Amino acid sequence: MARWDRIVRVNREIEERFNLSAAVRSNGTLYLSGLTSIDPGMRVVGAGDMEVQLRQVYTRLEQALAAAGCSLLDVVSETAYTTDIAALGRAAHVRDGFYARAGAAPPAATAVEVRRLFFEDALLELTATAELPNPQHKEPA
Repeated sequence: MARWDRIVRVNREIEERFNLSAAVRSNGTLYLSGLTSIDPGMRVVGAGDMEVQLRQVYTRLEQALAAAGCSLLDVVSETAYTTDIAALGRAAHVRDGFYARAGAAPPAATAVEVRRLFFEDALLELTATAELPNPQHKEPA
């Protein structure tokens, strides 16, 4: 259940504008959603360029993880929604580089091709699940 004391704010303006929580802590797990290639002004970065968009998405993922005291080492699962699965496959080295630089093994992953994403020029949207770094972490009652 998403309660206010479990929300990790990643980009307050975007989250408030679209009435969503980009990151929620629950029972020792961090759930992240809606990671797209946008800048703080909600403009798509790298329209038409999967490599640029992947770089922006994984940069945002690292920032979101850091806001919760996590890193790529803590990611256990991710799902990529893309409008071009072939382009995602060709650009996968960008994703692989982020995990390699972090010294992390790649998480369980799924990629799904979809017709369209919320932001018109977005080629990719990512959800991820991470373990919170302190297994003794107790959620507020």
